[in-house]
Amino acid sequence: MSDDRPAGPDRGSTSGSWPYTQEPVPPGGGSDLHTFELHQATTPQPTNPQHGSPNPGPSVGPRRQPATQSSTDSTLRRLSVVARILWLSAGGALCAAAIVGLFVGVGEVELLIVLGGGVVLAIMPAVVDRIRSMKAGHFEIQLIEQIAGNARKSAEMLRRLGMEHELDAYATIYTEMRGAELTEVRGAMLDRIVQRVSNASAVEKFDRGEVKDMFTLGSPIVRVLALGLMEGDLSLIDSEVLVEALKRPLTGNEHYHALKLVLGGWGHFSAAERAKLKDAIDSNQQIQYGPGRRELAERIRKL
Repeated sequence: MSDDRPAGPDRGSTSGSWPYTQEPVPPGGGSDLHTFELHQATTPQPTNPQHGSPNPGPSVGPRRQPATQSSTDSTLRRLSVVARILWLSAGGALCAAAIVGLFVGVGEVELLIVLGGGVVLAIMPAVVDRIRSMKAGHFEIQLIEQIAGNARKSAEMLRRLGMEHELDAYATIYTEMRGAELTEVRGAMLDRIVQRVSNASAVEKFDRGEVKDMFTLGSPIVRVLALGLMEGDLSLIDSEVLVEALKRPLTGNEHYHALKLVLGGWGHFSAAERAKLKDAIDSNQQIQYGPGRRELAERIRKL
């Protein structure tokens, strides 16, 4: 998990919220039942030669709801309760293990990983509830709309991949989690967003110029998303973007992912670009605040 300690003063925030609404579903769900009944009413019915009365046509009665609907809902509720219990139990166990580790000489990195995992698992039920409530009509951060402001084609591609509402929900939760005690959770949440866009750029071709504009003109979250797109497709890497992210990151998470890109894309840089990147790494003392960042920086210095 990447660390997300602030890399400097809060110089930006994500904004732009308005209600998310769904289009109403037409009554009947588009059924052709009404058309069938109208046809039956206007079509002459054959008569019975013995009685001179029309033969009874096929009876059309009201549709019945599936008998298993309530049973399915009940099963889903039970599964949700079981999942919550498992999440809370696992989270509590990891947090307890981290506390025990303080007294038995476990390394700092291992303790942070275990503690961070425990906190994430413990609050996961609340996170899931928050995502569901936003999908039900609450306010949310319009992250894709922000991307569209500077990178229209990239935003449309993310929409086509069905990622709009998920990314908006994660971004909203991320911005609401304030306080030092939620640093690890915020880092995990942003890592999830970055991983999703990284997967997208691995299967779709994004425009290199738009990705650069996303970083240069975007909010702190959008800047990290631009780095995530580069992680999924190394041909999108831009050394100028990485130098800026290394020297003046808006968040620790941005700093971390820039270091990851330098290490992973080292073969894509010229000798002059490599020298600039190493100078940028050495110029920023914020690296000392995160063990993950320190480790990546040391590996880059040895290249």
